[in-house]
Amino acid sequence: MDRLDDGSDSDAGDAYFSLVPDEDRRRYWAETAWGNDLEAESVLFADRGSEAELCREMRLSELWSHCQSGFFTFDEFRELSALIAEVDGIRGSLCVDCAMLDRPNVSANWALADTALCRGHLRFRLGHAQIDGGGSQRPQ
Repeated sequence: MDRLDDGSDSDAGDAYFSLVPDEDRRRYWAETAWGNDLEAESVLFADRGSEAELCREMRLSELWSHCQSGFFTFDEFRELSALIAEVDGIRGSLCVDCAMLDRPNVSANWALADTALCRGHLRFRLGHAQIDGGGSQRPQ
């Protein structure tokens, strides 16, 4: 164990990993890669824009499900209204309302996230949403 006594961090790490089986070593590496702080380079996406786009799509879907459940605050209404303009439609996924109206399968009519609605029909339905108040408090 002379390698641990010289105070070198890299030597200590090498010594530690020499005692850990290969299977556990791979698991440890995976956990440290997932545990990196937010300032580090992206692990899941090569392009940060793709990661942000996916986050917006997921948030749009979440807000739309809140809206459909009937428990929808004014803050959520404003956030959803903004996201409708930011999220792109899923290529080739036709809005259910546009399909019912026999509209062509073009990008303007593609569904946003997993709402199954295009931008225009999502705004139309949002116009008839029931909003339960102005704060972020959600009824139990």
